[in-house]
Amino acid sequence: MLETLLHNYLPILIHIIEIIGIFIVATGAFKAFIDYIKNFSKPDNSLNVRNSLGTAMVTGLEFKMAAEILRTVIVRTKEEIILLGSIIILREILFYFINKEMKEHKKNQSDAQEVKKITNIKIERE
Repeated sequence: MLETLLHNYLPILIHIIEIIGIFIVATGAFKAFIDYIKNFSKPDNSLNVRNSLGTAMVTGLEFKMAAEILRTVIVRTKEEIILLGSIIILREILFYFINKEMKEHKKNQSDAQEVKKITNIKIERE
C-alpha cells in the first residue's frame, strides 16, 4: 500500500519541487538582469548583481537537490543509482563553487566598504 502510494505520488512531488527550483533560478536571473540594467552606471553594480544571482542559484540548487534526494526512494536499478549519484555530485560541486564565489564577493565588498570608511575619515580630518 505505502509502496504503491510512493510510486504513484512521489514522482509528482519530485517534479513540483524541481519546477520550484527552476522557477527560483529563472526569476533570480531575471531580477539580477533587471537590477543590472537599472544600475548599469554604478561602479559596484556587478557585485550586487552577482550576489543576487548567486543567492538565487544556490537556493534553486537546494530545491533541485531535495528533489534528487526524494528520487532515491523510488530508484530500482543500479544504473539509476549511479546516474542519480552522479547528478547529486555534480550539483554539490556547483553549489560549492557558487557558494565559495559568493563568499569571496561579500568579503571583497566588505573590504571595499571598510576602505571607503577609512578614506572618508581621513578626508574629514583634513
